[in-house]
Amino acid sequence: MDLANLHKFRDLAVQGKWKEIEAMFNKSVQLKHQHVVIDLSEPLQPVAKILELQDIHTGGIGTSAANGGTIGMLADVALGLLGLSYYKDGLTATAQLTIHFLKPIHGKSLTAVAGLQQVVGNRIFGMVNIINDKNEICAVAYGALAKGISM
Repeated sequence: MDLANLHKFRDLAVQGKWKEIEAMFNKSVQLKHQHVVIDLSEPLQPVAKILELQDIHTGGIGTSAANGGTIGMLADVALGLLGLSYYKDGLTATAQLTIHFLKPIHGKSLTAVAGLQQVVGNRIFGMVNIINDKNEICAVAYGALAKGISM
């Protein structure tokens, strides 16, 4: 599955078939390439994980820390998953993402947990905690999704 065909998820999302959507995402070329898996057991608190950080994920501040691109990608994936609950109104897309890097992320894994803050008009606002394998919050992202996008 190529995530460029995300509009095909719309019917499944409207029907609340979260396990099917989760499986489709986890089979996608994009997430497989980045070694990301998602968990939609709580659709308004989606999780995106890198179970084992690899060389492509590291190099932040010239060390073995996770790099900012990896952190940003994971935050964007988790935030974007919040939009699935609003697919009845149309597709969603990241409109804004701000990341606060709190401390370097060393370790074996990385988890992004998104949470819905509020919906105002055609914007979905959320927050994402980026957590290391010691369950410490190492970065926080805030963002907005545009909703109601028609294809």
